[in-house]
Amino acid sequence: MNVGHVVISSYSDLSKLSSKVKSIHFRKFVSRKLIDEILQHCLKLKTVFVSKYASKRLNGKLVSYIVGKKLKIEYSDFASGRPNLLRMR
Repeated sequence: MNVGHVVISSYSDLSKLSSKVKSIHFRKFVSRKLIDEILQHCLKLKTVFVSKYASKRLNGKLVSYIVGKKLKIEYSDFASGRPNLLRMR
């Protein structure tokens, strides 16, 4: 498993987290609570990738919160399904 990048689709995926994770891809949803949980474990997190589906559920407040945590947000334009991690970076 690539510890530099993790795909999150539910709270159960938090068990995959390591302090070495630098980027996270949200497949289904993003919430402030989820971001806070992730930041407690991923001290080197720099980039948040958001799928098309998850981006439809983002509001301006949450985007401001993520940016305020000094994280870069990138929006994935891939079709639905698991992202091809090699194409992302």
